[in-house]
Amino acid sequence: MYKGNGSVSITVNDEVKQIADKARLQNVIESYCENRAVDINSVAVALNSEVVPHSRWQSQICQANDKLELFSVVAGG
Repeated sequence: MYKGNGSVSITVNDEVKQIADKARLQNVIESYCENRAVDINSVAVALNSEVVPHSRWQSQICQANDKLELFSVVAGG
């Protein structure tokens, strides 16, 4: 993901990752999806057990020890 001097550890889907300190949630999600060939438009996100709406991804800043869960959204009923 992101590496460098100002990095912090977070957990993404039970994997510890190093990201840039004060990285935006949007950037973390984009990197995760690119590395796994996942359509970012089909992802729902929970940060520290709280669902984060897409409208907040750009403004949400990740902090050390955050726990991020990404889920594939499936349409249906």
